[in-house]
Amino acid sequence: MRLAGLVPALLLAGLASAAGAQDPVIALARGEVLLKVDAEGEFLVRPDMMSVSAGVVTTGRTAKEALAANSALANRLIAAVRASGVEPRDVQTAELAVNPQFARDKGAENDGEDSIRRIIGYVARNRLTIRLRDLRRAADIVDGLFQAGANEVGGPYFGVQDRMPALKGARRAAVTEARAQADDYAEALGMRIARVLRVSERDNSVQDDGTIIVTGSRVRPAPIEPGEISVTTHVWIDYAMVPR
Repeated sequence: MRLAGLVPALLLAGLASAAGAQDPVIALARGEVLLKVDAEGEFLVRPDMMSVSAGVVTTGRTAKEALAANSALANRLIAAVRASGVEPRDVQTAELAVNPQFARDKGAENDGEDSIRRIIGYVARNRLTIRLRDLRRAADIVDGLFQAGANEVGGPYFGVQDRMPALKGARRAAVTEARAQADDYAEALGMRIARVLRVSERDNSVQDDGTIIVTGSRVRPAPIEPGEISVTTHVWIDYAMVPR
């Protein structure tokens, strides 16, 4: 577990009425000092799911020809995914596009400054996002995608099916870090923490840096190691400090 804190800000307040003028939400008692702490907590967890993107790219002289060839391959890809036991809810079309290919001819006029774009063909792309809930079968399923004709594969992108336990750990870590910061500032000022005034969670996220992108039609089965991913949350906590 790794903790990271950010720089807090101190706001001095003398009387409750003066504090109310500075921040109408927070009312400080006489002699209290407002301390705002910004902290981050992290919890490392082993992923239990992953997703990959798999697609087929084809070309043709016309848009219809490119799309027809693409649809044939895409149907093979979908059939292979279903045959591998992936549930329908875990398969989603992420992209379907047909775009022209251009050749650039330099214009004879204007000393070649202008160019005319000429269509020489079309490119069709169909890409699926596939979520895998059994990581033990991930390498075989990815290999099956290539066997079915996928020529674009991106990933893996690891995650957890239930974020709440990891998020709970990250929140506890953030609160612990915030209190450690608050105690440090209070001690440096010859004060102590009297009470918590306000807590606000800014954001939380799951971070996965293990992205691999593969292109090609023939790739040997590759081992896939999930490792650990980081679940983080970011909190602001306002404390009231009083003299020792």
